[in-house]
Amino acid sequence: MPSCRVVAVDIEYRDANGVLHDGELIDPETEATELDLLRSVAHRLGVHWGEDEFGWWSVLPKAKITDWVVWRQDDNGQRYVVERNLNEQDAELMVAEMEASAHKQTYWAERV
Repeated sequence: MPSCRVVAVDIEYRDANGVLHDGELIDPETEATELDLLRSVAHRLGVHWGEDEFGWWSVLPKAKITDWVVWRQDDNGQRYVVERNLNEQDAELMVAEMEASAHKQTYWAERV
């Protein structure tokens, strides 16, 4: 159960590279703390959490885990992060798309 009711407004935003993306602005309907809002966002992402005798725990559907990084290695052996915070499926798809491009470098995805 979310900690507070939220309103989601469709928006467009630019990432650090200036690329335009579709997104959602999530805003609480009432007075809420930062923790209330974060719990509500986590709930929207499918996170379930609880507490037992061992402490707090959370469960996240595997497809939502975004701990994959796509790397590129150039002809001189230099390695660069192409994109991070991806799930495995999106990371592998990006590698396949990069490898299919005319620019021949070495690309791979790995979990961090």
